[in-house]
Amino acid sequence: MASKNFRRILLFCICVFSAVALHSQQQKPQEPAIPDQGGYKIGVEVNMVAVPVTVRRQDGGFLKGLPKSAFYIYEDGEDQEIVFFAQEGLPTRIAIVLDISGSVRSEWGTIKYATKKFVENLKPDDQFSLVSFNTEIRLKMDWGRKTDKVEPVLSSIYCKDNTKLWDAIWVVCNDVFKGIQEKKAMIIMSDGLDNESSVSYDDALQAAMHSEAAVYVVSKTEAVRRSMMFQNAQQGIYDNIPQEVFVQADGALRKLAYETGGRVLYPNSFGQLDNIYAQVDEELRNQYTIGYISTNKKKDGSYRHIDVRVEAPSGATVAARPGYYAPDELNAPIQSRTRNR
Repeated sequence: MASKNFRRILLFCICVFSAVALHSQQQKPQEPAIPDQGGYKIGVEVNMVAVPVTVRRQDGGFLKGLPKSAFYIYEDGEDQEIVFFAQEGLPTRIAIVLDISGSVRSEWGTIKYATKKFVENLKPDDQFSLVSFNTEIRLKMDWGRKTDKVEPVLSSIYCKDNTKLWDAIWVVCNDVFKGIQEKKAMIIMSDGLDNESSVSYDDALQAAMHSEAAVYVVSKTEAVRRSMMFQNAQQGIYDNIPQEVFVQADGALRKLAYETGGRVLYPNSFGQLDNIYAQVDEELRNQYTIGYISTNKKKDGSYRHIDVRVEAPSGATVAARPGYYAPDELNAPIQSRTRNR
């Protein structure tokens, strides 16, 4: 009997202790959740506008360590509250888009080597895809980090035919980047001369701006133009092409890069591709990223102008995309074109 009473008393005490503990836990105020920026992926907040920002010192180096309070952002002239801020480059999806037309055949070995080296040096959280284009656009490698596959994939390519540059940009933006919410960048390696696209330049530009990917163009237009001037185009690849064509192509590439927050880089030859790739990698790693929820709640597909201002030492330069397209509830998204694999 004593043993039975002891068990009853023990059970009663356990129940009372549990009830008190539960009551105490319910009364304890919850601490507000703090976003973990280290694991943040752009696009988690669908209404957030994310803007990568590059700040350079007067000598050309990157200006690091600026606080959030040094940044101001305006949309169509209206001050916006910065709700997200990162001082280091976020994980990035990088589409490497390679011209494999006949005009790059002599330098393909160098291109292969530099591309392989570039992907091997990406940050652990970065992913890349590999796209080739001449008269066809082919997805050679989908998103991932299989760096050991790059060499055999590139070695299977033979450079020939004409160049569908605008088609390639259109397909990458509407197909390869489809559904990607992380920070995006596209690196295009080309001589910059389109001669067979079915998509217009304006369509390609609009697709790039809608994708919100920063476009970096490794262009040989200036090098080829100089080569023509000095009669060094021995193989006749660029015969009978007026120099005005190179000027127009260069202007188109510059506008494409500016509108997306990227850059055009000019190697004298693709033998300098190592250094060019390194410049893009360094910029992506040293960008600030700021995000805001637009005070303009309309989902009308309109273009919104962005102005980023930074309190920085005299002579510093600030680079960011100049605008974006708002979501559009009325019109369906652009349908992607079939790509060859």
